[in-house]
Amino acid sequence: MRWARCVFILSLALLLTGCRVELYSSLAEEDANQMLAILMLHHIDADKQTAEDGVTLRVEKAQFINAVELLRLNGFPRRSYISANAMFPPNQLVVSPAEEQQKIIFLKEQRIEDMLSQMDGVVHTVVTIASAAPDEEGATGLASVAVFVKYSPQVNLEAFRVQIKNLVEKSISGVQQDQISVLMQPAEFRMTSTADATDSRQSRILQWLTLHRWFLILIVIIAFLIFITLAIMILRKRR
Repeated sequence: MRWARCVFILSLALLLTGCRVELYSSLAEEDANQMLAILMLHHIDADKQTAEDGVTLRVEKAQFINAVELLRLNGFPRRSYISANAMFPPNQLVVSPAEEQQKIIFLKEQRIEDMLSQMDGVVHTVVTIASAAPDEEGATGLASVAVFVKYSPQVNLEAFRVQIKNLVEKSISGVQQDQISVLMQPAEFRMTSTADATDSRQSRILQWLTLHRWFLILIVIIAFLIFITLAIMILRKRR
């Protein structure tokens, strides 16, 4: 009976082999845990594996599309932003005032994008600060700011339009609200239904069974012969 049980477990393991595919790799532990929690909350079967270069998330192949879309609508994987130390390294050669000003503007854009990305429902953000060229005395005109926010349709982020403008206004000195343009666009909802995912999974299992039917039949025959042999041995011992 133990042999039959081992053969059954082996065949089940072979059946499940190859059902999972890599979703994202080289993730930070914190991001990987949050992404895994989101997937589990929405009943998507996933796991994580730790490697030297970070954490890898895996998911069932039939749920791959829904997993990618669900994480995208929650702003994952997180975008990395350049720090001030990376922009202005200590051993950097002296740069021109114009180049230094461009770097400062870029850092401000990155900082605002980072703040906006922390809002629930934000999928992607882009911030552009445009300042007028300096005049003869070296003074620059007032800057204008363009903000693009793509957000999840599951969150009413339009209700925060005024707060977003206030945040940008307070982040850049000398900028007024009438100089801030905010474009907000809901992301396309492309997740498939649970029924479709279940049908796809069942279809894949049937295809696998059809492809390996002779191997499975051989395993069943061997298991049956082992069972018959063990049964005959037990009957002989009782006699």
